[in-house]
Amino acid sequence: MKWKDEYTIGIEPIDEQHKSLFQIVGDFRAVIDEGKGERTYGMLLGTLDTYVRSHFGIEEQCMVQHRCPVAEKNKNAHAELIETLSGFQNRYSANGYNHADASRLVDTLEQWLADHICRIDIHLKKCVKK
Repeated sequence: MKWKDEYTIGIEPIDEQHKSLFQIVGDFRAVIDEGKGERTYGMLLGTLDTYVRSHFGIEEQCMVQHRCPVAEKNKNAHAELIETLSGFQNRYSANGYNHADASRLVDTLEQWLADHICRIDIHLKKCVKK
């Protein structure tokens, strides 16, 4: 999954964080495809949890600051993703590495990121221009 200009919000720190998320997911996709996911999956889950919580906090604050009309929808979508990530972490903690589950995580993240940025985060662009 590659970054596209259509994902640009126009707020540099948020755009850079989005690009980093795409990079993290893309790098892990490559690791899985090489058959080396088991070595890094636990670290990926921890990194994702820390990174998205930090990013979501910044993004949510920005939406409130700019009075973005989808701020609450954004916050709810973030909470849902954190819950989804928690499910992956719980399965990993209980059962160890599972290649199929790791692949599902990457697929889930790729779909969620593209959908979330294009349907929700993009509203920030109009709010910032005001």
